[in-house]
Amino acid sequence: MNRLRLLVSLILPLATASALVAQSVPADSAPRPSAAFGVPEFRGFAITFAAGGLAYFADQAARDAVRGSGPQGSALLEGIAGYGNPYGSPGVLVLSAALYGGGLLAKQPVIAASGLRGLEAIGISGIVTGTIKGLAGRKRPAISPDDPGSFALLRGMRDGSDYQSVPSGHATAAFAFATAVHLEVKRRAPRHARWVGVLVYSSAVATAYGRMHDDRHWLSDVVTGAGIGSVTAAAIHRWHATRPADPIDGFFLKPVLAPRRDGMGIGLSASFR
Repeated sequence: MNRLRLLVSLILPLATASALVAQSVPADSAPRPSAAFGVPEFRGFAITFAAGGLAYFADQAARDAVRGSGPQGSALLEGIAGYGNPYGSPGVLVLSAALYGGGLLAKQPVIAASGLRGLEAIGISGIVTGTIKGLAGRKRPAISPDDPGSFALLRGMRDGSDYQSVPSGHATAAFAFATAVHLEVKRRAPRHARWVGVLVYSSAVATAYGRMHDDRHWLSDVVTGAGIGSVTAAAIHRWHATRPADPIDGFFLKPVLAPRRDGMGIGLSASFR
């Protein structure tokens, strides 16, 4: 029971933060083509960093709890970490490429588009996270177990991975993939959105927990990474969804694009079977 409470106490802030940032960036409600960065994205990143700031105050307690003998000796939690860590990297990148390539080969536009959105979201959110890692220079808990406040400007660029704790790159990629795939399925094949969402978001939470379980990240690192990934993916989805004649999709999804009946553009026509 104590282990279950621990897991829930870590999952709830992650799930709440991810839900808030994803909802803060509307997927396809803009009346005209959306900008690459605007008010919804600003709001989403503001929520992300506010959630990360609040989580900072629980960093030491969360780290001590996760690294305690109970969680470290739990076969269940070891299994979650063992799954979540490789899922976050390179798992979601491989999955995105597989969905994209497999969707093209199988002539399934929804699957191909989901994979393409995953690749876009992982790549762009990775740039954001990598930049912050280098600038913030935060020590990882493994080398600074009793000092979550160890930051130094540009130290991450100078001294390498041990000083690139925030944000979590694995959590960024996992939540970018989860949000990208879920939104694409929700838009184009809504009857499958619920189970797809449960699958991809639970896997992303497993990644976030795994990074803490292995002492690679603080709680605030994974919360911030989750938000960055979710906001970026939602913004990319909205950018594409508000452009019926999308040149990027027109190039990368050309083998599975079908002409629209009104002859005014292109669109995706198939769904999951």
